[in-house]
Amino acid sequence: MALTLHCQSTYRQRVTLTILFLGLLTLAFHTQAHAQVTSLTLSSDPGDYIGGGQFLFFTSSDGTFTAQQNAAQGVSVAFNTPSFDHFWYLDFAAADNQLLTVGLYTGAVRFPFQGPGQPGLSVVGDGRGCNTATGSFDVVEVVFGASGDIVAFDATFEQHCEGAVPALRGEIRYNANAVVDVTAPSHVTAAENQNVGFQVTATDTQSQPVVLTASGLPSGASFTDHGNNTGTFTWTPTGAQAGMYLLTFQGTDALGNIGATFTQIMVIPPPPANDDFDQPTAVPSIPFTASEDVSTATMADDDPFCGGRNQTVWFAFSPHANMRVEANTFGSNYDTTLSVYTGGRGALTQLACNDDAGGTAQSRVRFDAVAGTTYYIMVSSQFPASAANLVFNVLPAPPPFSMTPTVFQFATVNPTMGMVTVSGTVTCSEPAFVSISGQVKQSHGNEPISGFFSVFVPCNGTTPWTVSIQPALALFHGRSAALFTGGKAHVSASAFGFDLDTGESIERDLSINITLRGAH
Repeated sequence: MALTLHCQSTYRQRVTLTILFLGLLTLAFHTQAHAQVTSLTLSSDPGDYIGGGQFLFFTSSDGTFTAQQNAAQGVSVAFNTPSFDHFWYLDFAAADNQLLTVGLYTGAVRFPFQGPGQPGLSVVGDGRGCNTATGSFDVVEVVFGASGDIVAFDATFEQHCEGAVPALRGEIRYNANAVVDVTAPSHVTAAENQNVGFQVTATDTQSQPVVLTASGLPSGASFTDHGNNTGTFTWTPTGAQAGMYLLTFQGTDALGNIGATFTQIMVIPPPPANDDFDQPTAVPSIPFTASEDVSTATMADDDPFCGGRNQTVWFAFSPHANMRVEANTFGSNYDTTLSVYTGGRGALTQLACNDDAGGTAQSRVRFDAVAGTTYYIMVSSQFPASAANLVFNVLPAPPPFSMTPTVFQFATVNPTMGMVTVSGTVTCSEPAFVSISGQVKQSHGNEPISGFFSVFVPCNGTTPWTVSIQPALALFHGRSAALFTGGKAHVSASAFGFDLDTGESIERDLSINITLRGAH
């Protein structure tokens, strides 16, 4: 059966390909076979809600397949990619809870809501499902284990969601037995003006030679059958060929057995020149600003992590003198992360890492640079961005964040309640959050009196703070609770300041003698 697919390019092209689909693949399993194949093929008509008009093809190299016998004595298969950007669930059941066997099942309705005499079918995924479904499926192979586990399964299907005419068609193979098994990468990303190539391999369980052919080849691409059950695809996309391409690789042995597989090639504009650590953009001097489109930036396996790791680009700065440096991404239109490193590839030491400076989607780092040292700055993002315009700035940084807490020498005490009120200030070089916690101690003869306190101060410039402390009640020679009174006392405390904007933090300890005066 011939099926015409329309693959909409994400850029400028609509690619129309004709592939031999259900009939082609099914032929591979009608003769005796032993090679185990696991894959999911989905072909969605325009207007089909579940598939969204896409062609999707996954193998075990793309994610995890699991299969089990369902409550209706049928088969349920699940697939998901490691990051769960794709996840699919397929259910098949014979009518009236009969054991699922090889054969064609028509008049199927949504599983598990089938009525008497109705087979069950459900194909859902990527966050989409049907309220009602109708369709049919053809079980080419099904083998149950002794405990009901699924040994092998192969079925083609056609599903209509909500009674609509557009259909989702496909095939699920789980350890399916194939005479001819053709393998190739299922998904390939290629850049314009850069060569892409891969090998296609065929195996035949009857030890027959396999002739390999390719269809859907884009302009300028070639496929060579080497005559030894292998073939090579090569292509250098031009600057006008960005888009999605669907290729079909077919293998036919001397006995007429056929197998096929699919490769989806996404052609993108070339990545930025500073896409890789080994080709950073040099920052010759500061202040420095660079603007670039990083939508097609990629990520290397050894790129470090800082709040996310997508679409990484690199900059390098070697100062001629010791200086304090700021780098930021203010003005960019996507959610960036920013980090600074010294060292070499594979042995980098992280000096700074920031995401969402000041509560924005942009980032800023500050660090003390030593003359003659090369600092590598990586710009990344939390999530992939289809439109990512980076503005990268390097400039002299202000002095490091500083924070100075004080406690006033005189405090007040309520002689009736014994409650002490202590005050002071916190001076910050940048707006910051400061927490101060500590203890007030006073001695009555040989009896120590103490009370603990904690205060949170949003610091901006010089900010006053005040806190009241109730003594820890205790018996005073068995007569009454010990209370703070007028006179000498001691405050010991720690202040912790955090600059939310830069991520810098400081801790300062306090130890001061104070005088308690009676409240008026």
